[in-house]
Amino acid sequence: MLAFKRLLSALFVGFALLTSAQVLAGENGKTFLYNITTDEAWPAGMATTQAYKASEAGHDVVIYLNVRGVYLAATNRKQDTLGATGRTAQENIRMAMEHGAQVIVCPMCLGQAGLTRNDLIEGTEPGSPDMLFKILSRDDLVTLSY
Repeated sequence: MLAFKRLLSALFVGFALLTSAQVLAGENGKTFLYNITTDEAWPAGMATTQAYKASEAGHDVVIYLNVRGVYLAATNRKQDTLGATGRTAQENIRMAMEHGAQVIVCPMCLGQAGLTRNDLIEGTEPGSPDMLFKILSRDDLVTLSY
């Protein structure tokens, strides 16, 4: 009986360690969608910093820029820095993309902002309803909106 309890304890500890390692490595099966509708330094900086940190930790990250958020991906637009990090939202977006984050820009919002695809940082992609609906219908999706 003692051997069985030890075996059960060892299995429990092993499972706990494996689960913790998976979560720390970002292998928990969740996708984090950061829906960013603003270009204000404070909320956009917070959202993009979180997205960067999540992607750096190995999580699957999607950044969706819409409404005024499309300006965050514009190469010719001056941005303020977030005091807590000293970085612009665009710098955070670039670092998140270096860690595998996908950045989708609302094409309708892009046009409304007077921008074209050529105005955006490399690596971003215009979205489509089908692309967005496919992401939004995932069971593993966690959405944060700013």
